[in-house]
Amino acid sequence: MNLRRARKDTSVAPLPLIALIDVVLFMLMYFIIAGTLAPAEGELPATLSAEKRGAGSGGEFSSQVLRVSARGAGASFALGSRVVQDQASLTAILRELPKEPGVVVRVDDDVLVQWAAAALQAARDAGFTRVSYVAGK
Repeated sequence: MNLRRARKDTSVAPLPLIALIDVVLFMLMYFIIAGTLAPAEGELPATLSAEKRGAGSGGEFSSQVLRVSARGAGASFALGSRVVQDQASLTAILRELPKEPGVVVRVDDDVLVQWAAAALQAARDAGFTRVSYVAGK
């Protein structure tokens, strides 16, 4: 007869640390990549720098504002007092303007994406390198 107590195994099973480390590293890589794909809108470059916006000589130009709004089945492109209906006329008007200050394309909420893209493309075709896009009214 065995009077000794049965001995319990008090050791804890080892955790699979390699699998845990792999999961943590995959999650870390996922969050790093997903968080840095696109810059925040606040970090996008503005059309003019702060030095050019300040009070300066009268020879400095400010950027042109091109307003795109819906008109019937098409769009209306307004640049100051000039209003045109097609992209070719808009490109011709933009070619006459100075290129250094840039152009700001302001698009109303009810405008189709194709008309906003047409305005941006017209600015690029006219030779502008600084083109900013502003959505909404």
